[in-house]
Amino acid sequence: MSLNNLSSAIIGILLSLFILAMGPIVDCSDLAGSTMTLQCPDGAPVSFMWPVLSLIVAAIGIGNWLYKNRER
Repeated sequence: MSLNNLSSAIIGILLSLFILAMGPIVDCSDLAGSTMTLQCPDGAPVSFMWPVLSLIVAAIGIGNWLYKNRER
């Protein structure tokens, strides 16, 4: 396993963290006291779409890195 094209995995992970942080911003009406618990300050849950989409993006980035570094 080589570290060539590691930027694909890093970009995928960073983009997935950004998407995960966007969930409360989009779903909650008030962000005062908001944390990364996937719950709005008023107790309403954040949609499960955000963690699933985040996981898919991270998997695509890591999969892209693994694909580019596969043994030929």
